Amino acid sequence: MMDIIKVSVIVPVYNSEKYLGKCLDSLINQTLKDIEIICVDDGSTDSSPEILENYSKRDNRIKLVSQENRDVGAARGAGLKIATGEYVAFVDNDDWLVLDALQKLYNNARSNDSDLVLFKVRYFYSSNEIITPKSFDFDKYFNNDVDFNSFTFNALDIKPEVMNNLFAPWFKFYKRNFLNSYNFYFKEKITYPDVPFHVQVLLKANKLSFCPEYLYFYRKNHQESMLLISKDTSRIFDIFKVIDEVQSFLFSNDLFKSYESEFYQFKLQQINFWLLRCGKTHQKEYLLKSKKELSNIKFSTIESMLSRRYNEIYLNIINSTSYQEAISLDESIKLRFKDIKAKNRKVENRNSENIKVKTEKEIKKLKFQKSVSINGIRNFLRRLK
Repeated sequence: MMDIIKVSVIVPVYNSEKYLGKCLDSLINQTLKDIEIICVDDGSTDSSPEILENYSKRDNRIKLVSQENRDVGAARGAGLKIATGEYVAFVDNDDWLVLDALQKLYNNARSNDSDLVLFKVRYFYSSNEIITPKSFDFDKYFNNDVDFNSFTFNALDIKPEVMNNLFAPWFKFYKRNFLNSYNFYFKEKITYPDVPFHVQVLLKANKLSFCPEYLYFYRKNHQESMLLISKDTSRIFDIFKVIDEVQSFLFSNDLFKSYESEFYQFKLQQINFWLLRCGKTHQKEYLLKSKKELSNIKFSTIESMLSRRYNEIYLNIINSTSYQEAISLDESIKLRFKDIKAKNRKVENRNSENIKVKTEKEIKKLKFQKSVSINGIRNFLRRLK
Protein backbone atom coordinates (compact mmCIF):
# COMPACT_ATOMS: atom_id res chain seq x y z
CA MET A 1 0.00 0.00 0.00
CA MET A 2 1.09 3.58 -0.70
CA ASP A 3 1.88 5.72 2.35
CA ILE A 4 0.84 8.94 0.61
CA ILE A 5 -1.22 9.28 -2.53
CA LYS A 6 0.41 12.09 -4.44
CA VAL A 7 -2.17 12.48 -7.21
CA SER A 8 -5.83 11.56 -7.62
CA VAL A 9 -6.70 11.20 -11.31
CA ILE A 10 -10.44 11.54 -11.93
CA VAL A 11 -11.85 10.02 -15.12
CA PRO A 12 -15.55 10.56 -15.92
CA VAL A 13 -16.67 7.69 -18.16
CA TYR A 14 -19.62 7.49 -20.51
CA ASN A 15 -19.92 5.08 -23.48
CA SER A 16 -16.24 5.18 -24.34
CA GLU A 17 -15.52 1.52 -25.12
CA LYS A 18 -13.59 2.50 -28.26
CA TYR A 19 -11.07 4.77 -26.51
CA LEU A 20 -11.16 3.90 -22.80
CA GLY A 21 -8.33 1.34 -22.94
CA LYS A 22 -5.84 3.84 -24.37
CA CYS A 23 -6.82 6.35 -21.69
CA LEU A 24 -6.39 3.87 -18.82
CA ASP A 25 -3.12 2.47 -20.22
CA SER A 26 -1.65 5.98 -20.15
CA LEU A 27 -2.60 6.27 -16.47
CA ILE A 28 -1.54 2.90 -15.06
CA ASN A 29 1.83 3.26 -16.81
CA GLN A 30 2.66 6.69 -15.43
CA THR A 31 6.22 7.05 -14.13
CA LEU A 32 4.74 8.51 -10.93
CA LYS A 33 3.39 5.42 -9.17
CA ASP A 34 1.88 6.93 -6.00
CA ILE A 35 -1.46 7.74 -7.59
CA GLU A 36 -5.10 6.69 -7.43
CA ILE A 37 -7.26 6.49 -10.54
CA ILE A 38 -10.92 7.24 -9.81
CA CYS A 39 -13.18 6.18 -12.68
CA VAL A 40 -16.78 7.37 -12.44
CA ASP A 41 -19.11 5.53 -14.81
CA ASP A 42 -21.96 7.89 -15.62
CA GLY A 43 -24.54 5.31 -16.66
CA SER A 44 -22.77 3.86 -19.71
CA THR A 45 -24.82 1.58 -21.94
CA ASP A 46 -21.90 0.04 -23.86
CA SER A 47 -19.08 -2.20 -22.61
CA SER A 48 -17.30 0.60 -20.70
CA PRO A 49 -18.28 -0.83 -17.24
CA GLU A 50 -16.78 -4.22 -18.15
CA ILE A 51 -13.58 -2.58 -19.39
CA LEU A 52 -13.31 -0.67 -16.10
CA GLU A 53 -13.89 -3.84 -14.10
CA ASN A 54 -11.14 -5.69 -15.98
CA TYR A 55 -8.64 -2.87 -15.48
CA SER A 56 -9.46 -2.59 -11.75
CA LYS A 57 -8.60 -6.29 -11.35
CA ARG A 58 -5.22 -5.68 -12.99
CA ASP A 59 -4.37 -2.56 -10.97
CA ASN A 60 -5.58 -1.97 -7.41
CA ARG A 61 -4.97 1.78 -7.73
CA ILE A 62 -8.14 1.99 -9.81
CA LYS A 63 -11.28 2.89 -7.83
CA LEU A 64 -14.66 2.46 -9.49
CA VAL A 65 -17.78 4.55 -8.92
CA SER A 66 -21.06 3.92 -10.73
CA GLN A 67 -24.00 6.29 -10.97
CA GLU A 68 -27.06 6.92 -13.12
CA ASN A 69 -26.46 9.27 -16.03
CA ARG A 70 -26.11 12.75 -14.53
CA ASP A 71 -23.59 14.31 -16.93
CA VAL A 72 -19.90 15.02 -16.84
CA GLY A 73 -20.04 17.68 -14.09
CA ALA A 74 -21.72 15.29 -11.65
CA ALA A 75 -19.25 12.53 -12.58
CA ARG A 76 -16.25 14.77 -11.91
CA GLY A 77 -17.84 15.92 -8.67
CA ALA A 78 -18.40 12.34 -7.50
CA GLY A 79 -14.73 11.58 -8.10
CA LEU A 80 -13.61 14.73 -6.31
CA LYS A 81 -15.63 13.80 -3.21
CA ILE A 82 -13.65 10.60 -2.63
CA ALA A 83 -10.24 11.83 -3.82
CA THR A 84 -7.45 11.56 -1.22
CA GLY A 85 -4.38 12.70 -3.18
CA GLU A 86 -2.28 15.79 -2.50
CA TYR A 87 -3.14 16.93 -6.01
CA VAL A 88 -5.97 16.31 -8.45
CA ALA A 89 -5.91 15.84 -12.23
CA PHE A 90 -8.87 15.35 -14.55
CA VAL A 91 -8.63 13.20 -17.68
CA ASP A 92 -11.51 12.69 -20.11
CA ASN A 93 -12.24 9.06 -20.97
CA ASP A 94 -11.21 9.41 -24.62
CA ASP A 95 -7.95 11.33 -24.02
CA TRP A 96 -4.55 10.30 -22.70
CA LEU A 97 -1.47 11.59 -20.90
CA VAL A 98 2.19 11.28 -21.86
CA LEU A 99 3.78 8.76 -19.50
CA ASP A 100 5.76 11.21 -17.35
CA ALA A 101 3.03 13.87 -17.22
CA LEU A 102 2.01 13.41 -13.58
CA GLN A 103 5.62 13.27 -12.39
CA LYS A 104 6.44 16.56 -14.11
CA LEU A 105 3.28 18.25 -12.87
CA TYR A 106 3.78 17.00 -9.32
CA ASN A 107 7.39 18.23 -9.29
CA ASN A 108 6.34 21.64 -10.62
CA ALA A 109 3.51 21.98 -8.10
CA ARG A 110 5.69 20.99 -5.15
CA SER A 111 8.67 23.16 -6.09
CA ASN A 112 6.38 26.19 -6.53
CA ASP A 113 3.88 25.35 -3.78
CA SER A 114 1.24 26.33 -6.35
CA ASP A 115 -2.52 25.98 -6.03
CA LEU A 116 -2.83 25.26 -9.72
CA VAL A 117 -0.44 24.22 -12.51
CA LEU A 118 -1.29 24.95 -16.14
CA PHE A 119 0.29 22.98 -18.97
CA LYS A 120 0.21 22.45 -22.74
CA VAL A 121 -2.06 20.21 -24.79
CA ARG A 122 -2.01 18.63 -28.24
CA TYR A 123 -5.17 17.93 -30.25
CA PHE A 124 -5.58 14.52 -31.86
CA TYR A 125 -8.02 14.30 -34.79
CA SER A 126 -9.83 11.24 -36.15
CA SER A 127 -7.67 11.56 -39.28
CA ASN A 128 -4.63 10.83 -37.02
CA GLU A 129 -3.54 14.43 -37.47
CA ILE A 130 -1.95 16.02 -34.39
CA ILE A 131 -2.29 19.78 -33.95
CA THR A 132 -0.40 21.92 -31.45
CA PRO A 133 -2.70 24.85 -30.56
CA LYS A 134 -1.09 28.12 -29.50
CA SER A 135 -3.90 28.88 -27.05
CA PHE A 136 -2.11 26.93 -24.27
CA ASP A 137 1.19 28.84 -24.63
CA PHE A 138 1.02 30.74 -21.36
CA ASP A 139 4.79 31.32 -21.50
CA LYS A 140 4.09 34.14 -24.00
CA TYR A 141 3.21 36.33 -21.00
CA PHE A 142 6.66 35.97 -19.41
CA ASN A 143 10.33 36.51 -20.20
CA ASN A 144 12.15 33.86 -22.22
CA ASP A 145 14.63 33.15 -19.44
CA VAL A 146 12.01 32.27 -16.78
CA ASP A 147 12.63 29.04 -14.88
CA PHE A 148 9.09 27.71 -14.48
CA ASN A 149 10.18 25.29 -11.75
CA SER A 150 10.62 28.29 -9.46
CA PHE A 151 8.16 30.84 -10.78
CA THR A 152 4.59 31.65 -9.77
CA PHE A 153 2.05 34.22 -10.94
CA ASN A 154 -1.64 35.01 -10.55
CA ALA A 155 -4.70 35.50 -12.74
CA LEU A 156 -3.96 39.18 -13.38
CA ASP A 157 -0.71 38.17 -15.09
CA ILE A 158 -2.66 36.15 -17.67
CA LYS A 159 -5.79 38.31 -17.60
CA PRO A 160 -6.87 37.72 -21.25
CA GLU A 161 -7.08 33.95 -20.57
CA VAL A 162 -9.36 34.05 -17.51
CA MET A 163 -12.58 34.02 -19.53
CA ASN A 164 -11.27 33.20 -22.98
CA ASN A 165 -12.61 29.70 -23.79
CA LEU A 166 -9.90 27.72 -21.94
CA PHE A 167 -12.41 26.38 -19.44
CA ALA A 168 -11.74 22.63 -19.42
CA PRO A 169 -10.20 21.13 -16.24
CA TRP A 170 -8.00 18.61 -18.09
CA PHE A 171 -5.09 20.99 -18.73
CA LYS A 172 -4.87 21.99 -15.08
CA PHE A 173 -3.33 20.28 -12.05
CA TYR A 174 -4.98 21.23 -8.74
CA LYS A 175 -3.89 21.23 -5.11
CA ARG A 176 -6.72 19.33 -3.43
CA ASN A 177 -6.58 21.29 -0.16
CA PHE A 178 -7.02 24.49 -2.18
CA LEU A 179 -10.16 23.12 -3.87
CA ASN A 180 -11.54 21.95 -0.52
CA SER A 181 -10.79 25.22 1.28
CA TYR A 182 -13.16 27.10 -1.04
CA ASN A 183 -15.56 24.19 -1.50
CA PHE A 184 -15.16 24.35 -5.27
CA TYR A 185 -17.35 21.88 -7.13
CA PHE A 186 -18.86 21.29 -10.56
CA LYS A 187 -22.46 22.43 -10.89
CA GLU A 188 -24.95 19.66 -11.62
CA LYS A 189 -27.86 19.80 -14.06
CA ILE A 190 -26.10 22.43 -16.13
CA THR A 191 -24.59 21.81 -19.55
CA TYR A 192 -21.34 23.75 -19.16
CA PRO A 193 -20.14 23.08 -15.59
CA ASP A 194 -16.47 23.66 -16.47
CA VAL A 195 -16.96 27.39 -17.06
CA PRO A 196 -17.85 28.72 -13.57
CA PHE A 197 -15.49 26.17 -11.96
CA HIS A 198 -12.59 27.40 -14.11
CA VAL A 199 -13.23 31.10 -13.49
CA GLN A 200 -13.67 30.68 -9.74
CA VAL A 201 -10.58 28.50 -9.30
CA LEU A 202 -8.33 30.70 -11.43
CA LEU A 203 -9.35 33.90 -9.67
CA LYS A 204 -9.09 32.46 -6.16
CA ALA A 205 -5.68 30.80 -6.62
CA ASN A 206 -2.90 32.69 -4.81
CA LYS A 207 -0.17 30.91 -6.74
CA LEU A 208 -0.38 29.69 -10.31
CA SER A 209 2.50 27.96 -12.06
CA PHE A 210 3.12 26.70 -15.58
CA CYS A 211 4.74 23.57 -16.97
CA PRO A 212 5.72 24.50 -20.56
CA GLU A 213 5.46 20.96 -21.93
CA TYR A 214 2.88 19.07 -23.99
CA LEU A 215 1.54 16.51 -21.54
CA TYR A 216 -2.04 15.82 -22.65
CA PHE A 217 -3.59 14.54 -25.88
CA TYR A 218 -7.14 15.77 -26.40
CA ARG A 219 -9.19 13.77 -28.89
CA LYS A 220 -11.24 15.97 -31.23
CA ASN A 221 -14.13 15.33 -33.61
CA HIS A 222 -15.77 12.09 -32.59
CA GLN A 223 -19.33 11.17 -31.70
CA GLU A 224 -18.66 9.43 -28.37
CA SER A 225 -17.69 12.60 -26.49
CA MET A 226 -19.40 13.10 -23.13
CA LEU A 227 -19.73 16.79 -23.93
CA LEU A 228 -21.43 16.36 -27.29
CA ILE A 229 -24.60 18.46 -27.17
CA SER A 230 -27.37 18.16 -29.73
CA LYS A 231 -27.95 21.45 -31.51
CA ASP A 232 -31.70 21.00 -31.30
CA THR A 233 -32.09 20.88 -27.52
CA SER A 234 -33.35 23.33 -24.92
CA ARG A 235 -30.12 22.74 -22.97
CA ILE A 236 -28.49 25.29 -25.22
CA PHE A 237 -30.16 27.90 -22.97
CA ASP A 238 -27.96 26.77 -20.07
CA ILE A 239 -25.28 29.16 -21.33
CA PHE A 240 -27.31 32.05 -19.90
CA LYS A 241 -27.27 30.39 -16.45
CA VAL A 242 -23.51 29.95 -16.75
CA ILE A 243 -23.00 33.62 -17.67
CA ASP A 244 -25.12 34.67 -14.66
CA GLU A 245 -23.11 32.35 -12.41
CA VAL A 246 -19.81 33.92 -13.53
CA GLN A 247 -21.17 37.45 -13.16
CA SER A 248 -22.50 36.73 -9.65
CA PHE A 249 -19.12 35.35 -8.60
CA LEU A 250 -17.30 38.44 -9.90
CA PHE A 251 -19.65 40.80 -8.06
CA SER A 252 -19.68 38.83 -4.79
CA ASN A 253 -15.87 38.82 -4.72
CA ASP A 254 -15.45 42.50 -5.73
CA LEU A 255 -13.76 41.45 -8.96
CA PHE A 256 -16.19 42.76 -11.56
CA LYS A 257 -14.45 46.11 -12.13
CA SER A 258 -11.07 44.39 -12.50
CA TYR A 259 -12.41 42.00 -15.14
CA GLU A 260 -15.24 44.06 -16.65
CA SER A 261 -14.00 44.09 -20.26
CA GLU A 262 -13.05 40.39 -20.07
CA PHE A 263 -16.52 39.54 -18.77
CA TYR A 264 -18.37 41.45 -21.50
CA GLN A 265 -16.19 39.84 -24.15
CA PHE A 266 -16.88 36.42 -22.61
CA LYS A 267 -20.63 37.11 -22.54
CA LEU A 268 -20.76 38.20 -26.18
CA GLN A 269 -18.48 35.38 -27.26
CA GLN A 270 -20.58 32.67 -25.60
CA ILE A 271 -23.99 34.02 -26.63
CA ASN A 272 -22.85 34.41 -30.23
CA PHE A 273 -21.11 31.01 -30.32
CA TRP A 274 -24.31 29.16 -29.37
CA LEU A 275 -26.49 31.43 -31.49
CA LEU A 276 -24.64 30.16 -34.57
CA ARG A 277 -25.11 26.53 -33.45
CA CYS A 278 -28.72 26.70 -32.36
CA GLY A 279 -31.09 24.03 -33.72
CA LYS A 280 -34.11 25.05 -35.78
CA THR A 281 -36.64 24.43 -32.99
CA HIS A 282 -35.12 27.03 -30.68
CA GLN A 283 -33.64 29.63 -33.06
CA LYS A 284 -36.30 32.31 -32.64
CA GLU A 285 -36.48 31.88 -28.85
CA TYR A 286 -32.68 31.90 -28.49
CA LEU A 287 -32.35 35.13 -30.49
CA LEU A 288 -35.05 36.82 -28.38
CA LYS A 289 -33.33 35.66 -25.17
CA SER A 290 -29.97 36.93 -26.50
CA LYS A 291 -31.45 40.34 -27.35
CA LYS A 292 -32.99 40.59 -23.89
CA GLU A 293 -29.67 39.67 -22.20
CA LEU A 294 -27.70 42.22 -24.21
CA SER A 295 -30.30 44.99 -23.88
CA ASN A 296 -29.20 45.24 -20.23
CA ILE A 297 -25.79 46.46 -21.44
CA LYS A 298 -25.50 49.98 -22.84
CA PHE A 299 -23.46 50.10 -26.03
CA SER A 300 -21.67 53.19 -24.69
CA THR A 301 -20.44 51.04 -21.78
CA ILE A 302 -18.66 48.47 -23.93
CA GLU A 303 -17.79 50.45 -27.07
CA SER A 304 -14.44 51.76 -25.85
CA MET A 305 -13.41 48.69 -23.83
CA LEU A 306 -14.01 46.00 -26.47
CA SER A 307 -12.58 45.43 -29.93
CA ARG A 308 -14.53 46.41 -33.02
CA ARG A 309 -15.39 42.76 -33.67
CA TYR A 310 -17.23 42.39 -30.34
CA ASN A 311 -18.96 45.74 -30.77
CA GLU A 312 -20.28 44.51 -34.10
CA ILE A 313 -21.45 41.21 -32.59
CA TYR A 314 -23.39 43.20 -29.99
CA LEU A 315 -25.02 45.48 -32.59
CA ASN A 316 -25.76 42.54 -34.87
CA ILE A 317 -27.72 40.65 -32.20
CA ILE A 318 -29.50 43.74 -30.86
CA ASN A 319 -30.57 45.01 -34.29
CA SER A 320 -31.40 41.74 -36.07
CA THR A 321 -35.12 41.25 -36.70
CA SER A 322 -34.82 37.53 -37.47
CA TYR A 323 -32.52 34.59 -36.80
CA GLN A 324 -31.50 34.36 -40.46
CA GLU A 325 -30.60 38.05 -40.51
CA ALA A 326 -28.40 37.58 -37.43
CA ILE A 327 -26.60 34.64 -39.05
CA SER A 328 -26.08 36.51 -42.35
CA LEU A 329 -24.70 39.58 -40.60
CA ASP A 330 -22.38 37.45 -38.49
CA GLU A 331 -21.01 35.79 -41.64
CA SER A 332 -20.29 39.21 -43.17
CA ILE A 333 -18.52 40.26 -39.94
CA LYS A 334 -16.37 37.11 -40.07
CA LEU A 335 -15.46 37.64 -43.74
CA ARG A 336 -14.55 41.28 -43.13
CA PHE A 337 -12.31 40.46 -40.18
CA LYS A 338 -10.76 37.56 -42.08
CA ASP A 339 -9.88 40.02 -44.85
CA ILE A 340 -8.45 42.47 -42.31
CA LYS A 341 -6.30 39.70 -40.77
CA ALA A 342 -5.01 38.69 -44.21
CA LYS A 343 -4.08 42.30 -45.01
CA ASN A 344 -2.36 42.68 -41.63
CA ARG A 345 -0.34 39.52 -42.29
CA LYS A 346 0.79 40.93 -45.65
CA VAL A 347 1.89 44.17 -43.98
CA GLU A 348 3.74 42.22 -41.26
CA ASN A 349 5.50 40.06 -43.87
CA ARG A 350 6.44 43.15 -45.88
CA ASN A 351 7.82 44.85 -42.77
CA SER A 352 9.69 41.69 -41.87
CA GLU A 353 11.29 41.58 -45.34
CA ASN A 354 12.23 45.26 -45.10
CA ILE A 355 13.86 44.67 -41.72
CA LYS A 356 15.69 41.66 -43.12
CA VAL A 357 17.00 43.64 -46.13
CA LYS A 358 17.98 46.53 -43.89
CA THR A 359 19.75 44.17 -41.50
CA GLU A 360 21.67 42.49 -44.33
CA LYS A 361 22.79 45.90 -45.66
CA GLU A 362 23.90 46.98 -42.19
CA ILE A 363 25.90 43.77 -41.73
CA LYS A 364 27.66 44.35 -45.07
CA LYS A 365 28.33 47.95 -44.08
CA LEU A 366 29.81 46.86 -40.74
CA LYS A 367 31.96 44.25 -42.47
CA PHE A 368 33.21 46.89 -44.90
CA GLN A 369 33.96 49.34 -42.06
CA LYS A 370 35.76 46.59 -40.14
CA SER A 371 37.80 45.69 -43.26
CA VAL A 372 38.74 49.35 -43.86
CA SER A 373 39.68 49.74 -40.20
CA ILE A 374 41.91 46.62 -40.20
CA ASN A 375 43.61 47.68 -43.46
CA GLY A 376 44.25 51.14 -42.03
CA ILE A 377 45.95 49.65 -38.96
CA ARG A 378 48.10 47.40 -41.16
CA ASN A 379 49.25 50.35 -43.30
CA PHE A 380 50.03 52.38 -40.18
CA LEU A 381 52.17 49.52 -38.77
CA ARG A 382 54.05 49.18 -42.09
CA ARG A 383 54.94 52.89 -42.03
CA LEU A 384 56.33 52.50 -38.51
CA LYS A 385 58.72 49.84 -39.80
